Amino acid sequence: MWWRRVRYVLLLAALCAIATCPAAKRACTANVRSQEAEDLLGYLAEKVTLSYLANGKFPQGAGPTPRPSCCDQGGTCSPDPATWAAPGWQQLGFTIDDEYRYTYEYIPDPSGTSATLRAVGDVDCDHETSLYELKLTVTAGQVFRSWKKTDPYE
Repeated sequence: MWWRRVRYVLLLAALCAIATCPAAKRACTANVRSQEAEDLLGYLAEKVTLSYLANGKFPQGAGPTPRPSCCDQGGTCSPDPATWAAPGWQQLGFTIDDEYRYTYEYIPDPSGTSATLRAVGDVDCDHETSLYELKLTVTAGQVFRSWKKTDPYE
């Protein structure tokens, strides 16, 4: 008698696992794909910071790049050096050499005391975008970072 109850519990657990498996896979995939934005904005922040420390001012702005968005290009953007040929990207020495899913932008503040790095993307092309912003602020000759993430796994 107890075996029947255990069977039903095991069957229920198996059904729950099967039902949640696709959702878990989608969440994991979105998490992995969103890591691109954090990694590349962190790398770009290093480039901007080094340029600021060497020259005493933020370099000229760049982006948004690419246009049209990666979803308009089939979901991912292919690496193309011409995409990153704008003077601002060239001044920073920034290119992306692998497939990517976000549109990147670098905006220095006219006051010269801050800059914003931005990645906007729709990793699953469902018309719901995520936004990553990394603000660089100069205080007493040092560059500080602050992150803002809006819908990071969309």
